[in-house]
Amino acid sequence: MKKKTYLALSLALLLLLASACGSSGSAGAPPYGGTPSASTPSEEYWPDAEPQEPGDADFGYGGESMDSAVYQNPNAKLIRRAELHIQTEQFDQSREALNKLVGDCGGYFESASVYGGSRRDAYASRSGEYVVRVPSEKFSQFFSGAGDLGYVTNSTESSEDVGTQYYDLEARLKTQRTKQDRLLALLEKAETMEDIIALESALSEVEYQIESYSSELNQYNELIGFSTFRIYLSEVGKVTQEVGNTASLGAQMLAGIQSSFQGLVQGGQGFLVWVSYNLFLVLFLAAGIAAAAVVGVRKLKREKREKQDEKTED
Repeated sequence: MKKKTYLALSLALLLLLASACGSSGSAGAPPYGGTPSASTPSEEYWPDAEPQEPGDADFGYGGESMDSAVYQNPNAKLIRRAELHIQTEQFDQSREALNKLVGDCGGYFESASVYGGSRRDAYASRSGEYVVRVPSEKFSQFFSGAGDLGYVTNSTESSEDVGTQYYDLEARLKTQRTKQDRLLALLEKAETMEDIIALESALSEVEYQIESYSSELNQYNELIGFSTFRIYLSEVGKVTQEVGNTASLGAQMLAGIQSSFQGLVQGGQGFLVWVSYNLFLVLFLAAGIAAAAVVGVRKLKREKREKQDEKTED
């Protein structure tokens, strides 16, 4: 009887402890998907909390950028970037169209490089790498206009919110300028040389901080005010537009046959080009093969004749 009473008391104590732990664990935080309790701080009460950054978003090219309400928020300090890989069968026309698009959007080329097409390889496929800076308000216009340059094989778009760093720098700069004004006011009232030297030294340090913060803010303003585009333009003989898996079986088979035929044609053209570049080697090999064939035929004829002579003698 005592054992049963002891076990019952032990079980009751364990149940009380478990219920106490469960209630203490659920009181401080709401369940998943629920709303925070009154004691839970939110972003509204934490103005200095770092906002969530959109991060790098990879989008398939649809002719337009993925603009949303966050890009229209005047308080957001976004650095926007995009990268496009484009194939074209008419490189010169695409390059001219790119120049016009940059001008129409009020942008400029930060760098531009073109490979191939020199005097030594005049008939080689060309490629261009361009870094373009465009005003942020023209981002969507440039992004959609880039689709007219050729066939966009790949495109990525990213944004970075630097609002926390930006407003922090503004606050630091404001503090240093206030400190500068106070030091200047004290310097006007200073009477001893020791005080003047100390105040001038402090002013020098403050001016250095003001210049540093101003420089960082200017860099942020440049990155925020002008979006960055990296354009990779490739000249191809035939644009590689592949049929997706969502196409019908007949469309996929037709695309496969066309691709095989194009591969055969390109292979034949490549062989002819190789022959033209190695004509003397081909002629030498052909002459060698022909000479070996003639020698072999003569040898066979001679052996046949010798066998016939032996049969006649017998």
